[in-house]
Amino acid sequence: MKSGQSYHTIEDFLISHPLTIDVEIEDEWSGCFPVKGVELEAAVLHVELDGYYRLLAELRPSEMLIYVNNFLAWTGAAAERSACCVLHRYLDHAVVMLFARKFGSADPFADALGTARWLGEHDVLRFRPHMGIAVGKVTAGFTGIPKKYSASVFGTPVMQAAAFAGARPGREYIMRITVASEAWGELSLEEMFPPVEYDDPRQGRRKEPQTWELRGSRTVETPVTGRIAVRDIVSFIHWMPDNTAEKKAREWFAEIRKQGYYRAPS
Repeated sequence: MKSGQSYHTIEDFLISHPLTIDVEIEDEWSGCFPVKGVELEAAVLHVELDGYYRLLAELRPSEMLIYVNNFLAWTGAAAERSACCVLHRYLDHAVVMLFARKFGSADPFADALGTARWLGEHDVLRFRPHMGIAVGKVTAGFTGIPKKYSASVFGTPVMQAAAFAGARPGREYIMRITVASEAWGELSLEEMFPPVEYDDPRQGRRKEPQTWELRGSRTVETPVTGRIAVRDIVSFIHWMPDNTAEKKAREWFAEIRKQGYYRAPS
């Protein structure tokens, strides 16, 4: 039976869905531990901050805390736009978004592409994330020990999406989304990234020019699965933001100190 519901987190999905695997293992060395998870086909969108380690060196630790939470709020807003997306915090500098038919998606790959496009076209604080998309079988499940359980997702697509995001092309682009050539297949950019249309009060119906370009195939090295052919969807259009997340992190920290919400450690 197909579920028509949407979920905000992996935990929500696991709690409200029949499990593929639900067993308790008695290991002779580690003792007893449960294994509870759901195996499913999904599109994985990996969104990774640009210049994370540079920022760690240049920002105060508390400013970095503000910066990362701003990034998570922004990616969270993208997830909220898609009822078929489940957001998973992957690392301090990256998030994973899952799209699957079991989450209500009619076309997980297209929905992942659409969310990546939205991030690229609404990067008003200039996060400039690296984005990779991979498709295939994953398992979402609970991990941890009895004192603390959380949920995570495992599978080759998770690893590949991260590798695609991190595989820099020969030149820099304002924004880049990297997908496996096999997943892209014979799709057209016009089909997947249709022009944005809107009503202008003075000029009537307007259509914005295409700001994305599909690049030719190249190969990237991935852990375990070796070299894979990929395609880059890139944008050359850049606007000068009124502010940046880096600048705002400094400004917010200064304001927090001014208002007395920061107490320097003794």
